[in-house]
Amino acid sequence: MLPSGMLLRVALRTSPAVLLPQTSASTFIKYCMRGEGVRAFERCLSTTVPRQAQVPDTQIRQPGNSDVTEKQVDVKTIKAVFGDGTTSTYPHVWLRENCTCKSCFNSDAIARLFLIDDLCLDIRPNDAQVKGGNLHVEWSDGHLSTYTGKWLHERAFTPEARAKRRSRYMLSRVRWGSGFQVPRLNFQSAMEEDQVLLDWLVQLEKFGVVLVEDAPTRVGTINDFIDTLGFIKSTHYGQDYEIINQITPNNLAYTGSKLGLHTDMPYYEYPPGTTWLHCIRQHEGKGGANVLSDGLNATELMKEIHPQHYATLVTTPIYFQDKGFQIYDFDKITKTTTIELDEQGKLKRLHTSSQSRDSIMDLTPEQILAFYSALKTFNNTLYEHSIEMKTKPGDILVLDNSRVMHSRTAFDPSTAKGPRHLHNAYIDWDELRSKRRVLQDKLGVSLT
Repeated sequence: MLPSGMLLRVALRTSPAVLLPQTSASTFIKYCMRGEGVRAFERCLSTTVPRQAQVPDTQIRQPGNSDVTEKQVDVKTIKAVFGDGTTSTYPHVWLRENCTCKSCFNSDAIARLFLIDDLCLDIRPNDAQVKGGNLHVEWSDGHLSTYTGKWLHERAFTPEARAKRRSRYMLSRVRWGSGFQVPRLNFQSAMEEDQVLLDWLVQLEKFGVVLVEDAPTRVGTINDFIDTLGFIKSTHYGQDYEIINQITPNNLAYTGSKLGLHTDMPYYEYPPGTTWLHCIRQHEGKGGANVLSDGLNATELMKEIHPQHYATLVTTPIYFQDKGFQIYDFDKITKTTTIELDEQGKLKRLHTSSQSRDSIMDLTPEQILAFYSALKTFNNTLYEHSIEMKTKPGDILVLDNSRVMHSRTAFDPSTAKGPRHLHNAYIDWDELRSKRRVLQDKLGVSLT
């Protein structure tokens, strides 16, 4: 057997590309001393390291779609060119704050260690280089940062990349009117199959309403379902509550009276994101049906046909109140507009309920007259484009409480063999969208 030093020299002459930078000579010598030689060592490398990674970048490496291939440094920004031909411009101050090195970012907590306190708004690079598809920057504060092409590509500031991020945050919503057919799915399938559950979450986010069928007619079934998604949103009615006729009700839901189109709990500063209505026993006679209307559709129609009324509902704040006793004494009041918009001028949330809108109004008589005129027109529009459905035992009607209005037709409890019985609970959109993203990643599904 040749001496180990000679073996190493022979190996380097005959196969210079085999040894990687992270491979020590001592590791190679161990193979040689065991008599396994160069070929055995090459086999070991080929099973643990991709062959392309064994060859220097300059020889065979082709840039991937997200690799940085070029850079251009300007006074305030660095422009990166990627392997797919796209480009994006990154402000220096953004790059410095978002350095991902261990001293600036805790990858376990997914949180910055480098705080805004220490950020200089006039930070600039002393040097910037593109190596191995990544961007390397030496900053004027002496810090060194490396940004992978994939990381930069995912955070591009192009319109396309920003739109992709928005869709991950929130799916585009689809308007619907009087001819709409509510999406349906089977309870057991949604509980057991990830793909079915993801489809259900997508439909709920897009259309704002889904009917879950064939659920057990047992109080607590919706709790079991919600537990697979996140946490129930508690209110002064508790984690959940049963809607059964009462002699002295503290809410009109506990009567047979007609309920107008409304969103639940508008007297909360942050109302529940979704409403779950599980039918345990339905009223057998006339009435007791749900009327549903897409507030997104009605809002857009108001904007197109009645712009002055639309503006009134967007700008006129009103009070909502709910007062009484359930688990504890409560007196909830909030002040908000009927139509709440986001930063892009699109519908964020609707707040409306004839049942709980307060008679105290912080408005002038002239503003009150304009408000009632606008609200009446909006209500007419909602009903004009509504649908009606009567759930049966085992149905769970799930509604986006920020956009889909629901009401109930009147019924006479004395004509039924047993009381109408619904079980109600809430879960916020934070939980549902989180679950949708987790399932997307788990199943490898893109929804852009």
